[in-house]
Amino acid sequence: MGISFLSKDADRWNVSCQFATSLHSPERIAAAEQLGYHRAWLHDTPPQSPDVWAMFVLAAERTHRIGLAPGVLVPTLRHPMVNASGAATLAALAPGRVALAFGTGFNGTRALGAAPATWSLPQHIRPDGARSTAR
Repeated sequence: MGISFLSKDADRWNVSCQFATSLHSPERIAAAEQLGYHRAWLHDTPPQSPDVWAMFVLAAERTHRIGLAPGVLVPTLRHPMVNASGAATLAALAPGRVALAFGTGFNGTRALGAAPATWSLPQHIRPDGARSTAR
């Protein structure tokens, strides 16, 4: 576990924790809630660990307050509709507790032998379907 994120709401500091996704993640998130953590982040590395959405669903059943967030979702590792469906399902099970973060996936894509994604949107994500020229 790593304590990695601090945020401040009004006069209170919030401390979040992060875990490598494993079959033990739901129990670890429940323990983090009991210890008073504000949010739990799970690494999203599909080639190396169990499905992040399945682990969050199990965590949502075991918790009532702690925020749940994948850190980070990488658009090139899963089709965006798969992430949208997972996020919507989790939001229905844990209303008001879900946060999403997106990134280039340096570690996740490297595990597959690929380079990190660029910040330009892949053609299948762009609303107009046009190729992006951003790098």
